[in-house]
Amino acid sequence: MATSPKVKAFLICDQIIHSRDMKYSIIGVFKRIHSPKFPVFHARFGVYMMIGEMNGKYDLSIEFIDNAEPQPLGTAQLRGIEHFKPLEDFETGINLPGLQFAREGIVEVHLKINGELVHVDTLQALKVDAPPRPPEA
Repeated sequence: MATSPKVKAFLICDQIIHSRDMKYSIIGVFKRIHSPKFPVFHARFGVYMMIGEMNGKYDLSIEFIDNAEPQPLGTAQLRGIEHFKPLEDFETGINLPGLQFAREGIVEVHLKINGELVHVDTLQALKVDAPPRPPEA
């Protein structure tokens, strides 16, 4: 019986860099977005994934879900992945356009593989005091 792919790493960050020597650099890992007011636009996102036990053809999708909203805040898809080495982890990193956060709260990040939800992570949008103004000269 075939096993389902296993998520070994799922990191949300500012940027992913994939070098010529096939290494991934994961820049600015975070779990919270801080803002003095909402809505707020967070301009950059990257998602790094390491998935094990893949043996076949796959479509991956990532959805950013605010449960107070009827539609996802954003979606990214990787279609037509072929990986036939179940003992060798599959790695990928994608850079995404920014997202608008309407309110303070928790946003779920869903990873689906071939339509099946396999991993849920979270981002927290937090309201913080604005930094103090610098003294006038």
